[in-house]
Amino acid sequence: MILTIFVIRNISHSELNDFIQCYIDVFQTLYDILPNDYVSKQIEDASTPKFHKYVEEQLENQNNVLLLSYQNKKVTGIVWGNIQEDAAWLGFMGVKDSYRGQGIGRSLLNRFIHEVKNTGAQKVSLDTDPSLVPAIRLYESDGFTKEGTVVNPHGMELVLYTKKLN
Repeated sequence: MILTIFVIRNISHSELNDFIQCYIDVFQTLYDILPNDYVSKQIEDASTPKFHKYVEEQLENQNNVLLLSYQNKKVTGIVWGNIQEDAAWLGFMGVKDSYRGQGIGRSLLNRFIHEVKNTGAQKVSLDTDPSLVPAIRLYESDGFTKEGTVVNPHGMELVLYTKKLN
């Protein structure tokens, strides 16, 4: 058995570019899984100074949680969400393709839940595309339950999941 060691931490300003690059890298693996025009738009938008400024502003907001995982000084995955009163929203989570299957996604999810629970969240919600089967398996195995479907601003029907926190 090979032991994989990775570190998860809140991002710092000096890691913004790494965070954004990981976001882009994850989206690049989603061609032909999600609609290609949507994936291209996400990558294009994330490559702009406007997006960099947006992420920097999110980092400044105490209600947001931005985490990244490292392995051998390389960013392997990220999670990004926020908390409003007693409810948290997981807006994005992804692991780079070459690091999938090592438990990084589960660890990022658990750390995100830990962070928002410590700030008073009673539940965590998220939406995901139904074609992202590995993500859905992860969420369901972690106790998230399907609440229904929503349509995002891009016209994609997504599955809404919620997990109550004890």
